[in-house]
Amino acid sequence: MKDFFKKNFAIVLAFVLPIALIAIIALSTYLPSLFLSTHYNFIYSSCTEGTNSSYRCNNYLQKRFSAVNGKLVVNAIDPAQDSDNDKIPDINENYTARIFLHDTKKNESREITLEEAQVLSLNGLLTSPDGVTVSSHYDRSGGDFFFIFGGGSSSYGYYLTKGKSRSKLNLINRDDRYYYRDNFQFIGWVLPGRN
Repeated sequence: MKDFFKKNFAIVLAFVLPIALIAIIALSTYLPSLFLSTHYNFIYSSCTEGTNSSYRCNNYLQKRFSAVNGKLVVNAIDPAQDSDNDKIPDINENYTARIFLHDTKKNESREITLEEAQVLSLNGLLTSPDGVTVSSHYDRSGGDFFFIFGGGSSSYGYYLTKGKSRSKLNLINRDDRYYYRDNFQFIGWVLPGRN
């Protein structure tokens, strides 16, 4: 066996180096995201129902909820407001805003009532006190060997990010018909965090 490696060292090296390089790149890409975590949960809102099947309710959600002085505030909506510019005022769109608490340790969301959300202490900044941010990201990846020829898949999602590390968030179920790219509004980080 040793003689085989000595005689065919260049051939063995030609096979081993690309595999080692791929393994190193994969580890450097995916390993940091495995250790990305925060000690803080967060709440967010999402729309259901509505005239436009909730595709464009993000502007409505931005104006509806905010974290002010550490508490959730429900803002009154101007009767003439038309967030999606479809000539139908938001109050006639019949949006129903749902509020979710996301457990970042379990990476799970559960719906909570407005009353439950209003008793939480919130930090309304997009970045948590320990430096983690919730951000959106569009990912186009090759799903098979032929990705260089236009195959593969693409997805849009929300992530916990810190520096170059990124960990995908499991928000409301992707099979839920109310999950759309513009149907998410971050409200705030829950303080004081997990013990």
